[in-house]
Amino acid sequence: MRNNLWHTLFWDLDGTITDPRHGIIDSYIQFLSEAGHKVPAESELLWVIGPPLRDCMATLLNTADSATIEAAVTRYRYWYVEQGLMYRDTPYDGIKELLSELKSAGYRMFVATAKAHVYARLILRHWGLEDFFEDVHGSELDGTRSDKAALLSWMTDRYQIPANKEILMIGDRKHDAIAAKKNNLSSLGVGYGYGSRDELTAAGIDYYCASIAELRDALIRK
Repeated sequence: MRNNLWHTLFWDLDGTITDPRHGIIDSYIQFLSEAGHKVPAESELLWVIGPPLRDCMATLLNTADSATIEAAVTRYRYWYVEQGLMYRDTPYDGIKELLSELKSAGYRMFVATAKAHVYARLILRHWGLEDFFEDVHGSELDGTRSDKAALLSWMTDRYQIPANKEILMIGDRKHDAIAAKKNNLSSLGVGYGYGSRDELTAAGIDYYCASIAELRDALIRK
């Protein structure tokens, strides 16, 4: 039985449903290497998991030039999409079973990701997870709705879901908490992804679960 605090769950993808470390980081490494840039250690690139792609490229390349950023995005996507590195994004252990249980418990569930939705769908479909969700939404390829607050506002309007605390945004980074707060939604931060508890707390997260087991306990009434 679902927890009566919430009736609808909005899920982040990277760092919440799937672990994108190898897919995303390997794509950045390939892009930087072929472009002749210094390649940081993998551990120094973990910050790129979560924020919008163009924001990451602007920071990584230390530029605000839109043409440079768009060229970088194109080459990154060559590795991530055309070369199939996105399929190195793997579901966290236990997440498929949890999603199945939550759907059976009667939750409405959507994916709300900063990732381009066309790629999010392919990844979820690849791992047999797409059917757990009523729909999957993210940014457009041109970056439209890469801001998660704008995305959540658009989704609640699209599905005529009143924006209130009975909707829970689940994610691993501050962007998820900030976006939920801007839309008057509840927020739950997970500790198994890529944002620290301090980051999530500072962003105003309402609830925190360190593991998928704790997440299940929070969402399912005993």
